Amino acid sequence: MASFYKWYNTRLAARPILTQCVSTGVLFGIGDAVAQTMVPDEKLNGKYDYMRTARMCFHGGVVFAPLVSQWYRLINTRIVIPGRPTAEAFARMVVDQTVWAPFGIASFYVSMGVLSNQGWDVIKQDLQNKWYPTMVGNYAVWPAVQIINFRFLPLEYRLLFVNVVSIAWNAFLSYFNAVESPLVEL
Repeated sequence: MASFYKWYNTRLAARPILTQCVSTGVLFGIGDAVAQTMVPDEKLNGKYDYMRTARMCFHGGVVFAPLVSQWYRLINTRIVIPGRPTAEAFARMVVDQTVWAPFGIASFYVSMGVLSNQGWDVIKQDLQNKWYPTMVGNYAVWPAVQIINFRFLPLEYRLLFVNVVSIAWNAFLSYFNAVESPLVEL
């Protein structure tokens, strides 16, 4: 583990955005692999959907990582409460969950729709059916994770921390995106 930490730090220092994009893309793909392994798509008759994993990797590495890394920099510089690190972490979490989370979840469904070559009507229907239930799931997980993230981790490790936690979250998102309608009626 120490050698991975050293290797990652070296890459992060040399090319921070590229390192974050690659690691995010890989971890998004792992989340999709977990989803497909645990709950195989019945329409595929037990076959693995490599394009679905590729779409998740692309979204994670090309859409999510660059945006979130810059988002974290922005709130790190704009939300500062000197001498009150817990209050600062809480304030950052509130802004993250009220500004970024709704946008980030919408961007996921739009990105997956575009990458799946779906028309705007299908993408819009997915947003209408899945955005709200996904936000409910988001609020069950991410506020606590983000308080820990903003309180205890240095800026350069926040995206990696979120990505590791996101393996399970991305498995949920990937599954939820693949089903025709949400699992729950809210």
